[in-house]
Amino acid sequence: MYCSKPDGEGDYWIPALMLDVEYQGRGYATEAMKQLIRFMREKLHCRRIMIGHRPDNVVAAKLYERLGFMRVSDELIDGEVVLALN
Repeated sequence: MYCSKPDGEGDYWIPALMLDVEYQGRGYATEAMKQLIRFMREKLHCRRIMIGHRPDNVVAAKLYERLGFMRVSDELIDGEVVLALN
């Protein structure tokens, strides 16, 4: 799931990446995120993509960091760690 319009600061958000438990751990999330990022860059011409995850979701944190997302603040926003990909 992604937002096709930027927020008030010009950032584009990926509100959720959901993969059934049966298909987790097979690299599908990594490939889906790579394709989504490519699509958003090419079609939406976005400069910065934002994503969040729950603090206890270590798997998501590692996935997003491998893809180049960086934490934007030490504070949680709406209970989530927020990351940006420039």
